Amino acid sequence: MDMSLPPFPKKLHGPLFTEIIPTFVHEVNPRRLVELGAIVIKKGRKPIYDPLKDSLLKLQWVKLVGLKAIAIEKEMIDQLEPNTAIMNPLGQTAHALCITDCIVHTKSALDCMAVFLTDLLNLKVGGAHRDFKLGRFRQLVSKREPSLRVPIKNLTPWLDQLQKIRDEWIHRSTFNCSIIHGKSSVGLLPIPKNVMASEKEQSKFPVTEDYYLSTTKFVGAYYSNLLYLFNSIVDCSLRIERKDFKEKLDFPVDIEKQLTLFRTKTTEDMTLDKMKVKLSKSMTDW
Repeated sequence: MDMSLPPFPKKLHGPLFTEIIPTFVHEVNPRRLVELGAIVIKKGRKPIYDPLKDSLLKLQWVKLVGLKAIAIEKEMIDQLEPNTAIMNPLGQTAHALCITDCIVHTKSALDCMAVFLTDLLNLKVGGAHRDFKLGRFRQLVSKREPSLRVPIKNLTPWLDQLQKIRDEWIHRSTFNCSIIHGKSSVGLLPIPKNVMASEKEQSKFPVTEDYYLSTTKFVGAYYSNLLYLFNSIVDCSLRIERKDFKEKLDFPVDIEKQLTLFRTKTTEDMTLDKMKVKLSKSMTDW
């Protein structure tokens, strides 16, 4: 995967979306983010969009921990030998943590999107009522913004399942990560579909696609669904903000590079001659 970062821009223009690696979350169109951010800043509506920006940061986290989970499983697969049992306590622990983080950050990103849509669409709800886990909130959004009806309808079963898994793993139990030895169509470290089943019940499940999801399919589904909703919201936001915006926007050629700006603080005066960037050798090297 291309994890290269563009050169540090010579002049900063105060973009809305920052701390993003476009080559990493390449499924999000950076030019649309730049355009939306420029319009929003010109109109003085930046505070409304802060939760949407936060949701994109968390979407990036979901992809990162998902890819790390896949990489951990691959490392363990590479260690397999005939008639040999694999024991990797740290690897299993890290894999379980990444899968759990995938759920936590997905829910957190959705909460940010819900807060954002509440303000953008002027929904008369607040507090805990701004939540995609609630059918009433989903109905309010769909009624107020027709372009989001199809995405929300398509994602409803997943949203309900996400809430069940999140409640189970965060409040009642935890993700039980078992290494599969022998033939498996769901990989070495699969995730049970029925997370409500006890550990004893799960131990009796056949290791098949009827009962388990592979690590790749699990994290892929969560990332792609989250991405689907985020991109739909960006499209909706651009259409709304463009309606009463007549100014012409001129962007520098390297404007997308500003998305990669990450926060930094200096404790003394300095002349910046260069920037050192660390690129990890692999998804498990961080």
